[in-house]
Amino acid sequence: MKGTERYLAFIIERSHVTAVEIAHSPKGKTLTAAGSFDSSINFDDPSIYAEAGSIGREKTFVREIQAFMKKIGAGAHFFSFGLNSQMAMVQTIPVEMSLSDEEFATHLEWELANYFPEAVPEQYIITPYALVGDDGTPSDRAMVISVRKSFLNFLNSVCDKLHGSLHIVDIDHFCAETCLTFSFPTLAAKRTVVIGMDEETLDASLLVGGKNADIRTMKWNGNDFSLIDAYARDRRADIIYLHGRMVTPAIAQSLKQHTPYQVELADPFRKVALPATLKNIEEIKNKKQEYTAAVGLAVREDS
Repeated sequence: MKGTERYLAFIIERSHVTAVEIAHSPKGKTLTAAGSFDSSINFDDPSIYAEAGSIGREKTFVREIQAFMKKIGAGAHFFSFGLNSQMAMVQTIPVEMSLSDEEFATHLEWELANYFPEAVPEQYIITPYALVGDDGTPSDRAMVISVRKSFLNFLNSVCDKLHGSLHIVDIDHFCAETCLTFSFPTLAAKRTVVIGMDEETLDASLLVGGKNADIRTMKWNGNDFSLIDAYARDRRADIIYLHGRMVTPAIAQSLKQHTPYQVELADPFRKVALPATLKNIEEIKNKKQEYTAAVGLAVREDS
């Protein structure tokens, strides 16, 4: 990298949008803007995928992002989006290694229709990712992410109207995992359970050797910490990291009372410089775990 380029990452949770802008330079990564806003669009509403009203939704979201970028002083032209599990389908499937590429593509469509009978495979972009086994070596399982083509077209159009480019679209929890492995390379030596919280669900995953070995989404009532402890025990965890907008130091402390495992709040800025002149710097520091997924997305240069 010869110069400096800014990347702006948005994490969408229903109508709430959290974002960070990070400058990439030969000297490293620097936070240049961060904040959040509430959109007038509910991205968990299935109507978001309908053609009717799509142009109006694009214009609305563009105006909201433009106002937000002006408020926080962001100026990036590369935009990435992290989606929750309501906006994309995530499933774990067995993989037959003898399949050809064409047979595997057909198998992925079959798995999508099998898990989600109402889905029409032709309307989705289906992307597989290899999972490691319990010992960290390659396994015969894959994680499959399926996103509606119409929504990707929506995001592309939004980026065009912002005079920029769509860089990366990923699942918010996987973005948080990226942030943790970027910030804490020593986690590669540990069995790390990563927990993302919102009002009604837990995203739980296991990293072995810094790579994903398990992922699941669980319903929860907001205070049943035995659910997290049970997952950590089942996965033989060494440490638990918490991230997300709903996570607070008080929640971390409560979890510590219900599990013998080490519990930590994610610190997404451990390897990202925070200029003292940054707008709302103290607020950003106080809510650092809220930005974990956004930072994990914004530090990526791959597409």
